[in-house]
Amino acid sequence: MTIKCLNHQRSHKFICYQCNCLMCSKCVTSHYKDHPDNSEWEHIDDIKHSLSTLKLDDIIDTEKTTNNHINNDSTNNNNNNSNNFKSQINNKLKSLWESLRSSTSRYQSLSKTENDIKQHFEQLHQYLIIEEHKLQRDIINDKHTITNQIDNNIMNLKYLINIINIFNKLNNDSTSGNNNSNNEDTSIIPDTTTLYSTTTIMESITTSSSLQSFINHNNQTLFNEHLDLFNIDELLQQDSSDSSSLLLDIIHKYNNQFNESTTNTDNNNLRLSSYKLSIKQPDFNQLNSIIEQSIKLDNIQSTESPINTTTNNNDNKQSYIFITHTSKGATLINTSNNNSIEELKFDYQFINTYNSIVSIGEYIYIFGGFFNENKWIKISMKSKSIEHIGYIQGIEGDCLISVCYDGQDHIYLVNGHNIKNRIDRFNIKTMKFESYHQLPVRYGVQISSMIFKGSLYSVSFDQNLMFQFDLTNRTITGHRIDITPYSGCHDNNGNFFILDRKNHRFIKYNVETKQTINLNDVPFANGKYIHVKYHRESPTSSYIYSFGINNDHNFKYTIETNQCEPSFRDIINHNRDWCASTSITL
Repeated sequence: MTIKCLNHQRSHKFICYQCNCLMCSKCVTSHYKDHPDNSEWEHIDDIKHSLSTLKLDDIIDTEKTTNNHINNDSTNNNNNNSNNFKSQINNKLKSLWESLRSSTSRYQSLSKTENDIKQHFEQLHQYLIIEEHKLQRDIINDKHTITNQIDNNIMNLKYLINIINIFNKLNNDSTSGNNNSNNEDTSIIPDTTTLYSTTTIMESITTSSSLQSFINHNNQTLFNEHLDLFNIDELLQQDSSDSSSLLLDIIHKYNNQFNESTTNTDNNNLRLSSYKLSIKQPDFNQLNSIIEQSIKLDNIQSTESPINTTTNNNDNKQSYIFITHTSKGATLINTSNNNSIEELKFDYQFINTYNSIVSIGEYIYIFGGFFNENKWIKISMKSKSIEHIGYIQGIEGDCLISVCYDGQDHIYLVNGHNIKNRIDRFNIKTMKFESYHQLPVRYGVQISSMIFKGSLYSVSFDQNLMFQFDLTNRTITGHRIDITPYSGCHDNNGNFFILDRKNHRFIKYNVETKQTINLNDVPFANGKYIHVKYHRESPTSSYIYSFGINNDHNFKYTIETNQCEPSFRDIINHNRDWCASTSITL
């Protein structure tokens, strides 16, 4: 930076905030002539004076300034001559402080609203928990009663087995068939508390084919042969001459401990309730309506003017191309920002999902696939992460399902690689699938489907067939097209773009006029232009992109100029063959 003006060799005395240029006293005159409406310039003396008299305590929020204005009016009038001038620096400080105060206030208000929403749904959640516990209460009580009975019966059984062991010991019958010391497994197991738990015991009962099998399975824990519940050694010392009397004495002790008032081995006498559970899925549309009526969030347009008018406008929408590949990931290309590239990773396999993808707002939905025939995935492009992976229930899953969106609540799923006679649909609000219509069997895998003016149009793979399905009266009308489709896409406005690799043709087909227009087929003739995807980048520019096994298959066809050229050859060389891709605007 030069200290003096290069034109007049004078020291700089002024700064223009609008042009951000320094000026000497002569420059100001010519600058004013060139910019008569520009008053955003200051003399250095005024700036220095303003900074010397600056008091940060005087920079308060606008509301306080307004409230105190009347009270301080007389005092301020006395100082107007000396302090009336405020430098741009003062104004900038005031603007920044007001912006910080305003932003903080809005953030706190949003936090309060967020917390109110959270509390509302916590109340709903708490209600569901209470209802859940109310239904489970009797079952839990009965389970508790059963576990007590099992514990008592196991203890009872331990005493009886101990009596048998004592009998065998008294009679020196080591070969007795009832001897529970018959070791099928002589390996030593750690003696842990879990081995004695009721849950472990029940698992052992379930897997045991007989009482002997159950005893053998627990011969190192519950029925250990060294377990002495009657102090038999002490009894033998008292009287070892009469084993019969000793045995009767032991049985007498057992009966005293396990009399009729303290034990019950008859399961039929258990006074437990029987239950029949009936589950009926609620009407989620009705339930959703009730919840929506219980809470409402309205977006009220702010009446405040932006404090900082130089802030970048973040509301400008960006256009992206989202391309999956075989390595459980996707390439995100921002076509609004010099085709900047971002690689994303997802725990999902995208093989054979080419026509099974649709974007709705910030979300991308993909259905089925070669390795995930019975799954569907929802990806948020704001968080660039998987929001939900679910199972396809209510209909049969598949790969190469052709999908399209009706602009409201439903995504329609047409045929697939294995099942070729159906139209199903998925509700994006309830996340439920339903079978919708049965197609004639002549329509197989569909390469592209589009909903336009109340009808679903779908193009068949490797057949010169297309059908129109009226969504209102559910009637099918077949159409012959003069091309053998290999891949295709659409513009959601009545036009299909279809590639015939076999006959080296690329056409545009309009579903209203039934008109076919031949498009530039170079370089389709070499067979590389395989999987096509429509992308509208702006109101005046739209393209067809292709992606395949490697980057040599990446082309861009410009619809407005009917020209094709290689594209995105420098991105990571993933295999994108038959993998889903879509256009998305955020």
